[in-house]
Amino acid sequence: MTSHFLLHFRPKRIPKDALRFTLTWGLGGMAALMIVQQLFSGVLLGFFYEPHPVQAYESVQHIQSKVFLGQLLRNLHHWTGHALVIVVFLHMLRVFVSAAFYPPRHWNWLVGLGLGLLVLIANFSGYLLPWDQLSYWAVTIAISMLGYIPVLGMGLQNIIRGGEELGAATLQLFYTIHTTLIPLALALLMVYHFWFVRRAGGVLLSPAKKENTVETTKREYVSFAPELLVREIAFAAMVSCALLLFSMLVNAPLGNIANPALTPAAVKAPWYFLGAQELLLHVPAVFAVFVVPLVLVLFLGLIPFVGQKNGEPSPLVKFLFYGTLALLVGLTITGIWFRGPGMQLVWPW
Repeated sequence: MTSHFLLHFRPKRIPKDALRFTLTWGLGGMAALMIVQQLFSGVLLGFFYEPHPVQAYESVQHIQSKVFLGQLLRNLHHWTGHALVIVVFLHMLRVFVSAAFYPPRHWNWLVGLGLGLLVLIANFSGYLLPWDQLSYWAVTIAISMLGYIPVLGMGLQNIIRGGEELGAATLQLFYTIHTTLIPLALALLMVYHFWFVRRAGGVLLSPAKKENTVETTKREYVSFAPELLVREIAFAAMVSCALLLFSMLVNAPLGNIANPALTPAAVKAPWYFLGAQELLLHVPAVFAVFVVPLVLVLFLGLIPFVGQKNGEPSPLVKFLFYGTLALLVGLTITGIWFRGPGMQLVWPW
């Protein structure tokens, strides 16, 4: 089992066509790099962070003002987490466009969806940790949305809050999930995700209907090192420098310490949940919080198993996927830039 795993994780020879950057845009490797960076920077921040409400806020202030390069480290961890959500989203879109999710890659599509869900949970669980007004009330709004789920809603709220109200138990729960369960699950699934890609023969180089034709025997192969290895190292360095530069120029937000008795004028969920919050304003709550997400998850999970036509998604599947994508992006943009205090429509300029 071990030798089989190592053999497929990084083959000695790869098709020369696989070196083409526009084949994958480096999105999978970029996501993996960001996850590793998050794990590393999170460990460093954990040396100074205290998961108790008042001490949490003070420890973040201490990191920013007293710890050597602490502000930069927190900035890097914060912005990389947000960038990771976007990169994972674009990676999923790239895989769909190239139809790289049909057998033998269908199970890896499901693993990828699981990784995407874990990235969202990682960001959400880390959002509360600074314990300032922005994070406290954003998480309060996000958790309150669960109350619209039939039967289970109130119970889920109490489980996530660790009680009737958002407080010390909530912070401890979020911190434990963020620093133990999520990193472990991300690391394991990420390794298997890359292994499954190699086991399926690497990235998809041509449409599935042509993948098994005689054309594959005419491909030119090159050594993994240095052909692909040098490119991956160079691209990783570029991405790391871009993240570092942005983190040097833009500080992660930190408002006043959380005050449960003072509700801010503009209360919004974290931006990656703003699509659901915006949808609440247009359809019944149970549809926005329960029915639509459930249907979306089922649809994405079933894509590799239905609607296939000549190795590509059928026109109906494409229409549903791109239509849902456009709606989600539109709702999120509206929630971020066109909603002001009281979720009233405003112009962003």
